Order: sequence, then C-alpha cells, then structure tokens
Amino acid sequence: MKSLMKMVWAVIMIAVVSLVATAPGVQAKSNTVTYAMYGDVKDWDPSIAFSLEVMMLANVYEPLLWYNPPGSEEQFTPALATSWSVSEDGLSWTFKLREGVKFHDGESFNAAAAKAAIERTKSMKKGAWYIWASVDSIEALDDTTLVIKTKSPQPIDLIASSQYGAYMFSPKAAEKGTDWFNQGNAAGTGPYKVRQWAKGQQIVLEKNADFHGGWSDKNFDRVILKVVTENATQVQMLKAGEADFISLVPADVVDSLNKEEGISAYAVPSWKNSQFLINTQKAPTDNKKFRQALTHIWDYDTVVNDIYAGYADVARGVIPATMWGHDSSIKAPKFDLDMAKKLIEESGVPVDQRKISIAYIGTSEAYKNSVLLFQENARQVGIEVELMPGEWGVIWDKAKNLETAPNMQSMTWWPTYPTPNDWMIGLFRTEEKALFNLSHYTNPAYDKVLDEGVALEGMDRKKAITKYAEAQQILMDDAVAIFYADIKGRTARRSNIEGLETNPAYAAVFFHKLSRK
Repeated sequence: MKSLMKMVWAVIMIAVVSLVATAPGVQAKSNTVTYAMYGDVKDWDPSIAFSLEVMMLANVYEPLLWYNPPGSEEQFTPALATSWSVSEDGLSWTFKLREGVKFHDGESFNAAAAKAAIERTKSMKKGAWYIWASVDSIEALDDTTLVIKTKSPQPIDLIASSQYGAYMFSPKAAEKGTDWFNQGNAAGTGPYKVRQWAKGQQIVLEKNADFHGGWSDKNFDRVILKVVTENATQVQMLKAGEADFISLVPADVVDSLNKEEGISAYAVPSWKNSQFLINTQKAPTDNKKFRQALTHIWDYDTVVNDIYAGYADVARGVIPATMWGHDSSIKAPKFDLDMAKKLIEESGVPVDQRKISIAYIGTSEAYKNSVLLFQENARQVGIEVELMPGEWGVIWDKAKNLETAPNMQSMTWWPTYPTPNDWMIGLFRTEEKALFNLSHYTNPAYDKVLDEGVALEGMDRKKAITKYAEAQQILMDDAVAIFYADIKGRTARRSNIEGLETNPAYAAVFFHKLSRK
C-alpha cells in the first residue's frame, strides 16, 4: 500500500512539474511571477469580459480611475485621468486625461479614444455595459478633456473605476472586432502586454517598457497566469515554489499552509458572497413554495463554521454585510427541516416529481461538501438531488439556456464597482437573454423598485438604500436563491513577495506593484 502511494505521489509531482513548465519560447527568469488561477480567460474583448478575466484585464488595461481600498485617505487614485470634477446638478462629469500615453499597439490614448471605448462597450450591451446605461452623451472637447453627461445624477467616478466594462482600449484594435480579441490579443495602456496565450494552459504577460507609471529594477518583467483547476495541484505548486500565488485556497488548509516555511496564508477583506441560484422557470423549482422549502433545507451554520472553517459569515440576503446598502433587517430563512416539509406539502408538487439538479464548479471543495450536506438533508424531507459538477465555462453555458439549465446553480459574486445594485442588477433583473440571471427570474415589480434605487443613488443615497432594501426583501420572499455565505477572502502566496495590497474592489493582483525580497 505504501509503495502504491509513493507511485501515486510520483505521478502527481510529474504532473505538477509539467504544469509549471513554461511554453516553448518563453524562458523563465528570476523576475518572473507565477499565479495559478482556477480557470482560463473566456472573453478577451474588454467590452465583454465579465468574470475571471479581471486578473488579465487589471494588468493589461487601465480605467480612468482606480478605486482605493476602504479606509484610504483618498477614495481614488488617478489612472488615465489625472483630475475630475462634477457639475452642481450632478449631470456633467469632466475628466482631464493623462498626456503622452500610448496603447500597446502604438496608437495614442486621448479623449477621442476614451469616448470610443465607452461608447463601444455601452452599444454592445454585453458584459458590464449597463454601468454606462445612464450616460446621455460623451464629448471629447480636446485631446485631454472628456465630458460625460448623464440623464440623472450618477456616481460616474465610481463607474469609471469599475473592474469590468470601464477599461480603455485602442480604437484600432476595436476595429478588428471581438474575434481578433478572442484569439488572445489585447491593446491596453497597462504595465503588461500579452505575450502569449496557450488556451487552457497559461497566459504570459510581459513588461510594457513605455508604461507611464515607470519601472524599477525590482518590478517583475514577466507574469505567468497558469491555468490549474485542481485545489491539490495549486497547493503543491505553492509548496514546491513553482507558483508565487494560488487562487484556490481551501478554507481548511489556510492555517496549515501559513505554518509552512516560505508561505503566507491568511484572510483578506472581501465583498464576495456565495449563493445557489434557484431556477424559477424549471419544474419543480418554478413553484415558489417548493423554492422556499429548499432555503430551509440548507444548513447555514454548519456550512459556514465547518466547511468554510470560519472563513465566512452566514449571509442575510444578497448584499454582503461589508458593503454599504446591506439591510440587517432582512428576514432570512433558517435551517429547519420541519418547515421545509410543511412547505413541500403546501407546494402541491407530486411525490414522484420532487427531484432537482444542482450544478457547481467541481474543483471547489466548498461547493462539493456543501451540496453533499444539502443532498442528505433533502433526502430526509423526500427530495432527490442530482449533483452535476463541472468546469465553470461549461456549466455557465448550460445554465444560461433553459433547456439545459439545472434547478440550482452555484454562484460566487463580487461587484463590478462598489455599489449594492451590482448584485441586484447582474443576478436578478430581467434579462432578455440570460447572462448571470441564472435563476431566470423576472418580476416587473422588483425591476421597478430596483431601477428607482439606481436612479436615486447619485443624488440621495439614503433614499436609494430604502429602495434597495425593498428590492432585497422581494428576492427573499420569492426565494430566488439560497444566500448562504459572506466570504472572507483567502490568499496564499510565497512569503518573499512584497507590495501586495488587498482591495475588495478588484478580484485581481496588481503585479506591477510587487517585487521579490
């Protein structure tokens, strides 16, 4: 048995070595940093990208502003805008732009290019385009002056710092279209250029020598984003020194990893939360009473305390408690199998139809263990649960189509920019064609209240919060999801990496700020 285990570990280590080997023509250097991420870039077009792509986007492209971590002296750091102001009526924002900046393809960045980027993103109506929905017009008064006018007062400074949908890209590249981008091409102004993309394997970013932020000898010249989908493999890579960061840090290994020589693992501030979206249009979860029953089958405390090892808090609604606009008075369901049984009977769903399917990212131990617990609890109240683990891109595509969608779908969400409406728009506002509304939820009353809150946010935050609270309670009453965990971020890295800044506004590492001791 011991010899068999030795053989297994030998195979694992060979696999690890092969995973971390750089592709042909890419020679490893001491000033290279490697990040193991759990999925590949799906959409390369910066007007469309709206998921794991943020790790690439935030290092290759720049917005007009960067949002600083909560508690900073200033709310924003200039990116491609050096100063900005808003009119007294809140309807006109003026940005003064950085001079002498070039895109990676040699084209000049100016107000006309910024105008073109925003207008393209808005007109494509994909990804996070909706952040610009209130924009009425954009003017390039001269090369360095951009004026954005809105239909109603809006926090354009927050929107301009978004981690999706706000990046500036070369007009020349945009002319080549989405197909060109999706071949692994990019043309931003950020500190790194895309050198290579080996689909499903890795992305290599290399130093943009003309970056306006400058370079020092300590900066990393090369970044390797290695696609590694398995938790165990990522952890082994970190221990072996073959990865400097890993993206899959199981809650139950954080403490043990932190005791390893040369590794730092710890909790970081987060606006992430996890839920299982419930399909409101597929039987039997098209029945509201049945959906409500499911919310009482989930063992919230056990999941948070045991499966997440205390690196999460029980959620109360869709908005994390760490984000403004969270409503602590939300009436959240509790684990109660007797209540679940009562609601199941009231639902009228026949006994032979009490079957549901759950899709989740198969490489996530937290998802897997949570749904296994749920499956057993569901069995006790007479519901059969089919588990459907898979790779994110695959299960996401299936969930968007009602014909292939499961009854429940795993989701971990973080905001596009710091506003509570991001969850409520992105996940639950009516969509003609589903993107992230994987509950396939449509409720005109909810949409109306939500839109009223969005319209108020730029001029009367208190009234906006009241509307957002009303919208959140509608979601709870309609049982559109099992909101179960406000996630405490977890990071694991080599201890010799310096300069890491944690910022819940961005699900990315800013590699240009880092160096190695």
